[in-house]
Amino acid sequence: MIPDLPPPLAERLSGLRIAARSEPIGLYLHVPFCLDRCTYCSFATTRDRSLQPQTTARLIAQVRAWGAALDRPAVDTLYLGGGTPSLLSARELADLTTALHDAFDLTPLVEATFEANPGTVDLAWLQGARDLGWDRVSLGVQALDDGLLGRLGRIHGAAQALDALDLTLQAGFRRRSADLMVGIPGQSLSKVVEDARTLTATGIDHLSVYLLDLDKACPLRAEIDAGRLALPSEDEVADVFEALQEELPRLGLAPYEISNYARPGGESIHNTRYWERRPYLGLGPSAASQLGDFRWTESSVIPAWTEGRGELDFQELDAAETLAEIPLLGLRLHRGVDWGALHRKAEALNLRPLCDGWEARLRALAKEGLTVWEGDRVRLSARGMLMSNGILQMFV
Repeated sequence: MIPDLPPPLAERLSGLRIAARSEPIGLYLHVPFCLDRCTYCSFATTRDRSLQPQTTARLIAQVRAWGAALDRPAVDTLYLGGGTPSLLSARELADLTTALHDAFDLTPLVEATFEANPGTVDLAWLQGARDLGWDRVSLGVQALDDGLLGRLGRIHGAAQALDALDLTLQAGFRRRSADLMVGIPGQSLSKVVEDARTLTATGIDHLSVYLLDLDKACPLRAEIDAGRLALPSEDEVADVFEALQEELPRLGLAPYEISNYARPGGESIHNTRYWERRPYLGLGPSAASQLGDFRWTESSVIPAWTEGRGELDFQELDAAETLAEIPLLGLRLHRGVDWGALHRKAEALNLRPLCDGWEARLRALAKEGLTVWEGDRVRLSARGMLMSNGILQMFV
């Protein structure tokens, strides 16, 4: 048994190796530390920086263990997420990067992204990351309004966010993304569009537009439940998304996924692999992995994960679940799904009736202007994208 692999994974190691050899995989690394916790956050993060040396060492050990377990598979995308990866020291980032090169074959690497908080970066750290080979940065801007940023519990202001974007350019990053949040209490449509224009003017090649998600317990949810704050209505949020659908292409950022816009060639290659249902390995607390029909999520209890005690959530997908995920994820992309290929896969799995049932419903939605069929391909219309949560439920 390979050290550091829990029994459900060690027992299926031969299948995991086959999946990891089928094509280059994506590798996600979760850094769970933050200077402060945002009021809307329900991710696996902590402000306890005393855990950082031990957690980083454990992450490096996991990198090496998985590299050995999978026989040093090829990796073509890296993604360092969080939390706040930009809180890693220069030495910690260098040690982690060295471990990645030692444990995996990075010859086919085409993208290496890290997330950063505008309130935690300086030019020296960014230049060090660029020198280590990280070539894409995603900045958690969220808004360019100090009042809204304060409401979200962000540690940076609007001016600092724009300064951070400038620093990334000075450090040599040509692939730069920013996050913009929609649905914040007190946020106006005109301000969202203005922020999008300002961010685009900095020369970023990618913008992620996220809807504020308060499904889980968090301080902002408590404020809303107590009646002290009010979320925008669904119609107001839809108006914002429609305005951005019109404005961002005029600014040079075309939509390629429900929440993501990019200049030509600026799409997130790593994130696209999730929607294309391609293999990826996630390391760190709460990180998710999918290799072949095997899926698992690491423990989200950070101290337990750091000490190697956390239990993972393991799942082996059956044929119907595997098939359903192709349209469930693929319809998020603006290019949609090759339904002819899905038909052929369904027939090979003896699941053609299931696929035909989905097709009938998607063709009915076309009559309502929610889906568009172009030969054997189907995609959601612009209005369908706004209603995607309900449409995609048919595959769950």
